[in-house]
Amino acid sequence: MSVTNPEADTRAGAPRVRGSFRRPFLLLFALGMVGVLALYPALGPTAEMVAAQPGAPEMRLPLLQALLLVNPTILLLIAVAVGTLLAPRLGLRSYLAESARGARGGLPALRSELPWAIALGAVAALLILVLDVAFRPWLPEEFLARAAEQPRTLALTLAGMLYGGVTEELIVRWGLLSLLAGSLWRLVQRGEGRPAGWIMWSAIVVAAVVFGAGHLGAVAAMAPLTGALITRTIVLNALGGVVFGWLFWRKSLEAAMIAHATGHVVFTLAAVAGTLLQST
Repeated sequence: MSVTNPEADTRAGAPRVRGSFRRPFLLLFALGMVGVLALYPALGPTAEMVAAQPGAPEMRLPLLQALLLVNPTILLLIAVAVGTLLAPRLGLRSYLAESARGARGGLPALRSELPWAIALGAVAALLILVLDVAFRPWLPEEFLARAAEQPRTLALTLAGMLYGGVTEELIVRWGLLSLLAGSLWRLVQRGEGRPAGWIMWSAIVVAAVVFGAGHLGAVAAMAPLTGALITRTIVLNALGGVVFGWLFWRKSLEAAMIAHATGHVVFTLAAVAGTLLQST
């Protein structure tokens, strides 16, 4: 899609223009903070598990929940800055960032990407659910019991859609994936032309694995980590990460966000369906 404001074009090889960092950075960071704040209501069970750990400092749970938001806020700040600097040079696009630079036409383009984003997000979520069931015979009973105690509430669903769908995509895809791809691009291609396909796929897979490994802390708070539990956590999350990474590369950041959010909706619908089936 062509950008209607030539001065705002920051695709690979295009010169940066005045204000091309500050405006998109502030917009994307503010959007990501909505996801961070949406995470707060869903952190109650996590805060309780952290507080129950041996040697944990004594403090009120609301304060502990607030402190748990510090790390994602710092990661978001760094990732948005990195992505805003690097992503346009790699040909990776965000319609929101482009609109902040003065470009137009992003909404029609995003509308054409919606079927891809929703379909791939739903398929990825269904595959994750199937693999989750397949892993269960090898998972610790303590983990399964803790997981069963955390129903898919409205707060958890909204946190998944806003924090997972928006903030995590800004951190992992916009920030980390752009950093990995940009580093390989400069190292191998000396920053010339568009990054080769293998560079992008390498960045997509590595970012997805890091994304999966990033969930191990929350899992460890539920039960001691075992080989099967580590493998399950990384594989399931990396599967989604590869899908979202491909969408970011071939479509847009917003397409990856929509797919990620769709996945959380599917998780909730599956949980509700399971509850209804058990009650009949």
